[in-house]
Amino acid sequence: MLKIELVSTFTNSKDVIDYLQRRGIVEISSHEEIENMSRLNTETNVSQLEKMRAKAENARELLGFYAPKKGSLIDSFRPPREISLKEYLDKETIVDKTLNICHLICELSKRINDERAEIIRLQTSNSSVSIWENLDVPMKTKPTRYTSLIIGTFPSFQSEASIKEKLSGIDASLEAYEVETVYQGEMISCVAVLCLKAQKAQMLEALRSFGFATPSEQYEVTAKEVISSNNEKIQKLNKDIEESEERIKGYAENTENIDFLIDYLSMKIDKYESLGKLSVTNNVFYLSGYIPEKHAEKTARVLEEKYSSAVSLTKPDEEEEVPVLLQNNDFASPVEGITEMYSLPGKHDIDPNAIMGFFYYVFFGMMFSDAGYGLLMVIATLAVLIKAKPEGQKRKNVLMYLYCGISTTFWGIMFGSFFGDLINIIRVNYLHLPEMRLYVWLNPQGDDLMTTMLFCFLFGIIHLFVGVGIKGYMQWKQGERFGALADTLSIYMAVGGVAPILAGMIIDVPAKITGVSKYIALAGVVLIVLTAGRESKGIGGKLGAGLYALYNTVSGYLSDILSYSRLLALGLVTGIIGSVVNMMGTLPQNMVVKTILFIIVFIFGHTVNFGINIIGAYVHTNRLQYVEFFSRFYEGGGNAFNPLKVNSKSFKFKEETNNG
Repeated sequence: MLKIELVSTFTNSKDVIDYLQRRGIVEISSHEEIENMSRLNTETNVSQLEKMRAKAENARELLGFYAPKKGSLIDSFRPPREISLKEYLDKETIVDKTLNICHLICELSKRINDERAEIIRLQTSNSSVSIWENLDVPMKTKPTRYTSLIIGTFPSFQSEASIKEKLSGIDASLEAYEVETVYQGEMISCVAVLCLKAQKAQMLEALRSFGFATPSEQYEVTAKEVISSNNEKIQKLNKDIEESEERIKGYAENTENIDFLIDYLSMKIDKYESLGKLSVTNNVFYLSGYIPEKHAEKTARVLEEKYSSAVSLTKPDEEEEVPVLLQNNDFASPVEGITEMYSLPGKHDIDPNAIMGFFYYVFFGMMFSDAGYGLLMVIATLAVLIKAKPEGQKRKNVLMYLYCGISTTFWGIMFGSFFGDLINIIRVNYLHLPEMRLYVWLNPQGDDLMTTMLFCFLFGIIHLFVGVGIKGYMQWKQGERFGALADTLSIYMAVGGVAPILAGMIIDVPAKITGVSKYIALAGVVLIVLTAGRESKGIGGKLGAGLYALYNTVSGYLSDILSYSRLLALGLVTGIIGSVVNMMGTLPQNMVVKTILFIIVFIFGHTVNFGINIIGAYVHTNRLQYVEFFSRFYEGGGNAFNPLKVNSKSFKFKEETNNG
């Protein structure tokens, strides 16, 4: 990575930034203020563009809902369409028109939401008014010269007789009134009371004394008329909603233009954010940043010749936090995302992906370890690679699962699992043949359980030793040669010497090997005690630190090596569940029933088993890299290289692949 500094005329600033964005290889960084130069304030522009993008994204989401575009799963892996700069400039001319269409789509959606809310309100009104349907006069009836009508509800079952009886008991002075029950239920009763106008207040007080309440909303028409009117409004609103939805669907032909608009605005936002990092005067501007070394000379030459710029390329200082750009081949690059989730390499780290990739694929395959599942992964990923030809991170993800699928197939063959014990199920139940040996190397589900576990521990020790070796290599490069040899050899000798002795507790290990191992382990222990505390002061301090390091080595490596038993555990789970699924499908005696049940159980059971255990293999493989492997040598803390580029999902410039 090189540091790039550029000075050019202010009138060229837009063209230079446009060129750098299309190339996507320069990270423009902030720098200290320069005397007699100022910074451009682009916050307002960025804020306005973000609002426009939010509007366009909302419109695109609405189109996806009302007029979904049909496409296969493979289509989602296809790279964006390639366009020339001329095509881009032509599409730029309709950006304002497309933005207006987005406004219209969003307004139509808002209208739909408002009308749906109104429908809910009217339906709620109908529900509350429906209990008054039998009332043949308006709920809000004007009093006559001598009478008044009171309507309301009781929170319990009430009959006309019970209401009259209670009224007579409460106020005997009430006279000349009539009660009609409009609706009766266990939780509510609706009544209409006709009384003398002069006794209305007196009647209300008596009624309220045993739970009477007047409706909060009353109408000057009958309840039936209210419901009828509401239904007409609902019908009209539903028609308006249908028309608005059809209008939105009519804008589906603009989907591609809206996708372009979203990407166009994203590019503008990135561009203005980068412009805010420039130092400018009325005549010139200055930018600084970082560029990969392989692109530096060619890019500098174009900037100088085409844009009359002065470009300086220098190596960053040791103290600078230089952004990290990982560069690996097709075997290692798929696991870069795994490393990035943990942390990018720091300035003193090496890129671990080439080494980690091998162990990642091996361990994933051992945990998933079913040849049938592995073949499904290989077929699916190859289909995506051949048909969709994905690029960038999508291609890396597909490649990662391709290699994991190959490893899964290999270990499935080694351990004898193909959709569980499908081969023997078919031989015994349908071909009436005896069972055959399915495994090529070991049978973890049978007599080789403990042997398989020991091999898992062996692979774990190799994994840990590689991490220790990388640490020693890094120490050697930094000039700590004695520390590199002492720290590395002591671990190799102590752990490597103890391993055969512990293995002898489970399997037969030749006495000559265990005899030699004792002395190797003892030498490793002595080396740890004598050298681990070399930086402490005094003999007592060095010895104490050495003993403490020995304790950490014994306890730490013992627990770490035991962690690799998950290689066996998850592999067993995958195979055993697969075999149980097959067994369940062959329980019936009738051959027709057995076949039908077997097909159903096979598809459902193995789908669930595949889904659960592929997640388990992914999670625990990551854990072995993060906790056991990286802890030996990896510090991390690097910042990702984030160049100004075309962050587009719908298109890419031809210039990105074939320009200078």
